[in-house]
Amino acid sequence: MKILVSTLKYFINEIVIIFCLIFLINNYIGKADKLIRADEVGYYEYLPSIFIHHDFVRKNDSIHQNPNLYHRINSINGVYVDYKNFKVNKYSGGTALLQLPFFAYSCLTSNLDGSFNDGYQSPFQKSFYYIAIFYLFLSIFFLKKLLVLYDIKKHIIFFSQLILVLATSVTNYVNYDAGFSHLYSLFAITTFLYFIKSFIKFQKMTHFVWASVFLGLIFLLRQPNILIVLFIPFLAGSVKNLKISFTTLFKNTQGLLLSILLFFGIISVQFVFWYLQTGDFFVYSYQGESFNFLDPHFFSILFSYKKGLFVYTPILFIATLSLIWFAYKKQFYLFFTWIGFFILLTYFLSSWWSWFYGCSYGLRAYIDFYAIFLIPFALMLDKLGKVPRLLIMGLSLFTIPINIIQTYQYKEYILHWIDMDKEKYWKVFLKTDNQYKGLLWKNNFDKNQYYTLKEITIGDIPCPENSITQALKIRNTDIPDFDKASIIQVFIDNEYQETNQTKVILSINKLNENHNYYWHERYLIHFYQTELNKWQTGSFNFEFEPITDHQEIEISLDVITANQKEHLKNVRLKILSKK
Repeated sequence: MKILVSTLKYFINEIVIIFCLIFLINNYIGKADKLIRADEVGYYEYLPSIFIHHDFVRKNDSIHQNPNLYHRINSINGVYVDYKNFKVNKYSGGTALLQLPFFAYSCLTSNLDGSFNDGYQSPFQKSFYYIAIFYLFLSIFFLKKLLVLYDIKKHIIFFSQLILVLATSVTNYVNYDAGFSHLYSLFAITTFLYFIKSFIKFQKMTHFVWASVFLGLIFLLRQPNILIVLFIPFLAGSVKNLKISFTTLFKNTQGLLLSILLFFGIISVQFVFWYLQTGDFFVYSYQGESFNFLDPHFFSILFSYKKGLFVYTPILFIATLSLIWFAYKKQFYLFFTWIGFFILLTYFLSSWWSWFYGCSYGLRAYIDFYAIFLIPFALMLDKLGKVPRLLIMGLSLFTIPINIIQTYQYKEYILHWIDMDKEKYWKVFLKTDNQYKGLLWKNNFDKNQYYTLKEITIGDIPCPENSITQALKIRNTDIPDFDKASIIQVFIDNEYQETNQTKVILSINKLNENHNYYWHERYLIHFYQTELNKWQTGSFNFEFEPITDHQEIEISLDVITANQKEHLKNVRLKILSKK
């Protein structure tokens, strides 16, 4: 019992913070149902390929020699790319290695009722949440140990851990996007920083050996993250400490040799993975994707509304105030080594061909390096006077609800995954009502590729409050070539008030039968074209696959009002077919 109590006390910071995160996810943000999708499939796919499907070793079987071996592989979009006469997993294997114990547990304990186990069923999907929680727990634990080395006060360390979990995009990547590699890299990099700082402070070779192990893991997870070694001068604290550390290294040749062997032994795992898939030890799997160092998007990656780091994670902008503090205290070594690394890192990340890193929440590439922001931030808070410290901590706490709300917005399709700009950002800023879900997700199409099958004018539609009003019911026989139709445009003149909860439903059903071909519901404000709260002609494009089974079909347009009456003006439809 005493051992349990002492263990709980040792991890009390982490337990409290993780509990707060789980509480927020369960009671506000909402748990994600499917956690293995998009890039997450690529990082994870090593495990089902090796242990379930047994189609990982392909070096002696080209696509032409054994096409059956590639049948499943070809069905997984965006993961495998062509390499010579083979297919290679585009993503690195480090994430899968860290997921392996949990994958094994899911395999051993999953009850799939006799169905074929492909590694993607519900037990495996759910496990990603717990995997992310586990590695986040370790990340904030090693962050604490790292900050303890700086002799920072306990409550400042707790505050720094809390900020990392609740005020940054970590909140999203432990839940909705739990399969991305970033939390795993956060763990590896934070732990590496701890062991390097320990080595610099205590000059014990075992710490450097462990640092080398985690540096190898950093490479396995995301090769570009090896840049973190350039942060070592900041950790040293002075040129003198840096020189002493190098001297210690070269005096302990056995320990240095062991560290080098461990590092190269660990990174060789990725080379083996490539070899088993293609027969080559060195493969560049990101074909057609690269860095353009002559065209960095330095400002955009930090400040743009599309994905800017400081826009979606404002706590990190506050954390950079520590630079001003370093300059004020004339700690120029810390100032220049930190800002030098940050500029280099930002230049590198912003030079990637997709500087916004695809469909995701915030600038996810920085998650791996969050610890570099929190070290100077905690140092500043620890040394500030009581009043300025409380002011900065209060301002920092304000970013927690902003982050939690924006995480919820991202999960609920209020923030757009990739297509945000200044107008859209402020249109939905901190808005969580249901009518904002999907507001920014309107699909546009090339009008030149479509022609009109029929135009229908409905006119004005009065709708009482708390009612369902049928605006239109028409059969497909009244629409020439309806079997070619794929878009129904609905136009409505309205003010599109933000508080309006009226809904418009378009449905396509088989006549006199309980069979639905298409059903889609949208809030009226989703029809806006220019800006909300302004009279305009709005429209929405209801898209569907052409219905070609030659049955009698009924198209209905219904309006549902809530606690207000509605009068829709000049309602009309266009039924379009692709040329």
